Order: sequence, then structure tokens, then C-alpha cells
Amino acid sequence: MLALGIAVVGLAAVAACTTVPGGGAIPVAAPTSATAEHRAVSPLDEPTGSVTSSSSSTRESSTAPPTVTVTSVPPTTKPKTTTKSTPKTTTTTKAKPKPTQTPTSKATATPKPTATKSTTAPKTPATGPTVSGCGNPNPGKVLLTFDDGGPKAAAILAILDRYRIKARWFPTGQWANANGAMIQRLIADGQMLGNHTYSHPQMLSSLGKAELTRQVDLGYHPTKVFRFPFGASDATSRAIVTGKGYSICGWSIDTLDWRGNSADAITRIVTSQARPGSVVLMHMAFQADVDALPRIIENLRSRGLI
Repeated sequence: MLALGIAVVGLAAVAACTTVPGGGAIPVAAPTSATAEHRAVSPLDEPTGSVTSSSSSTRESSTAPPTVTVTSVPPTTKPKTTTKSTPKTTTTTKAKPKPTQTPTSKATATPKPTATKSTTAPKTPATGPTVSGCGNPNPGKVLLTFDDGGPKAAAILAILDRYRIKARWFPTGQWANANGAMIQRLIADGQMLGNHTYSHPQMLSSLGKAELTRQVDLGYHPTKVFRFPFGASDATSRAIVTGKGYSICGWSIDTLDWRGNSADAITRIVTSQARPGSVVLMHMAFQADVDALPRIIENLRSRGLI
């Protein structure tokens, strides 16, 4: 039994040794425990959770260097530099609106002179020889007159030019100031103009002498001929007008265009009432006068009245 025990112990010792060239045996360390194997794993592999067994831990530790994910951390520093550059661009956009505020203030200053020009009016009556009545250059002929102002002035002037006729125009001071280009056309064309007050009120003493005088002085007055609006006057207003050297121009034929008469009615009124020296009242605002005017002129010309 003692010999048998020694043999068993010898066999156990041989199992714990390994042979080497040249003979003999070297003791080999026994396998470590599972806890020792986990401690041998690199710390870089632990966060991945890939260490699950003793057999795979040794393989993953050998392949761990290529899977070092720490190298992906440096790129995170690069976007930080890009975010810093973006606020710089926003600062440049804040400076752009500043120049846009300056041109707006300049544009607001331009309309001011235009308002003053439209309100200007002649200051003093024109001087010249005394005119009798309407100042008709052909006393034995019919005189056409056009009052107030309106959008048909240019159309009326075109018809008069076609027939080579000079008429008398009575624009208000307000209309003359607002339509200076049309006034210049009338003057250049040789048409005759007269004063019709500034704002076309009834020129009665109830206005007061100061206002009556102002209406005359601010009316458009290139010549010394005056026509009362609506034909309304009294001793006070006539004394003011004649005292400033004006002759008073009325009318003998009222076309009643202001009532809305048609072109046929206007033509009939003028041609039936026309006499040598007649003065016809029309206005610059009605299309019916424009339509009737050629027929009126042709009828009166055929009769030697114009």
C-alpha cells in the first residue's frame, strides 16, 4: 500500500510538469481563477461589455487596440470651433439695417416743396389798357367763353385750334394754380383769359369787403376782365372789382350745361339764340360741350357769326 501511494503521488507530480528538450520537467502554473482573468482585460474593453467569458476575454484583449473608440472623441472638439464662428456672422447682419434707415428720411423731405407750389397765386392784378365788356376782339361776332376749369379744357382747346378760333377763358385761381401747364398752353395758343375769383364764391356783400377783395386779388388775372361766379354781384362787389380797373364780362346765352343738358340741347340753344355780339357761356368740365362745340362753330360760321 505504501508503494502504491508513492506511485500515485509520482503520477500527480508528472501531470503538473512539462517536458523540455534535453530531458527533465518544468513545473507549470495552475490556471488562474475567473476573477483573475477579468482583471487581465484591458480597461478600454470594459465599457463595451464584450467580456462575458474566460475564453473570449483573451481574444478580445488581443483585438482591443484596433477598437479603441477614444480616437472618436477629438472630432467633437471641431464642431465647437464652427459654433463659435456662427455668431460672428450674426454680428455682421446687425450692421446691415443701419444704412437702410438713412434713405427713408431723405425721401420724406421731397414732397414738401410740391405742396407750396400748388398753393401759390398771383399777388397783384395785371396792369393794361381798359377793356370794355368781355374784351371781344370782334364785337360783331359771337364770343365763346369757358368757365371755372375742368378735365375737358384740353379737348376744347383742340377743337378751337382746328377751327382757328380764339375764345375767352375764366379759370378760378385755385384751378389755375393746380394746372399751370394748361394755363401756359392757353397763353401760348393766343387764347384770352380773365379773372373768375379764387374759389368761386357768390360775390355778395355778405362775404365782407376783406374777403371780396381777397377773392379778386387771388384770382387768376392776366387781363383786366372779370366775371362774377354764378353771375352773382351787388353794389359792394361791383365797386371793388371796377375799383381795381376790371371790366365786367357777363353772358347773353346760357347753354345750361351745368344742368346736364345733352350735346343736342346745347347746340340748339346756341344756334337759335346767336346774334352779332352774343356771348356764350360754357364750362370746361362737361363732355356735352365738347361734343356740341364743332356743330355750334360750323353753324355760326356758315352764318358769318364767328
